Amino acid sequence: MSKMFPALVMVSWLYVVLLMLQPAEIVAVHESNILVRHFPLTDKGKIRWWQKNQAMIKEKYGLPEEYEDSGTRMVYIWDFGKGYEIEKPDETTFFPSDDTNHLLCFDEINAAERCIRKENLLMFIGRSSTGITRYRTKGRVYYQKPNGPLVLEENSFKVE
Repeated sequence: MSKMFPALVMVSWLYVVLLMLQPAEIVAVHESNILVRHFPLTDKGKIRWWQKNQAMIKEKYGLPEEYEDSGTRMVYIWDFGKGYEIEKPDETTFFPSDDTNHLLCFDEINAAERCIRKENLLMFIGRSSTGITRYRTKGRVYYQKPNGPLVLEENSFKVE
């Protein structure tokens, strides 16, 4: 038993490292929503991925779109998770309901499976007309002025 534990720890670490080394994959794009697999785990990794890939995403998918009236741009990055789901009430709630607010559905998909779970939001990127970029991850908000450093917004951490 004493020899099994170190082997189990080693295999677990190897598995985690292999997961972290997988490149992020864009599965689909719907308007300002990018669905991905194997997205970086850390906030800094997510932001670096966006900064490294934003030119390609702009060229290939036309994102982020700039809104003419305000000059702002927004992109939402979602974990594709187990794929698209059928639009139906959440069966994991205690009380029965016909509410589907837990899902984000894409009308352009002509299939029963056309929704993803809103809880799978990985990152939001917004850029103002003044050039300030905001990155929102789970509970944290970073901002960056043009050519400035990345700054963690004070009091942006929340306990989940």
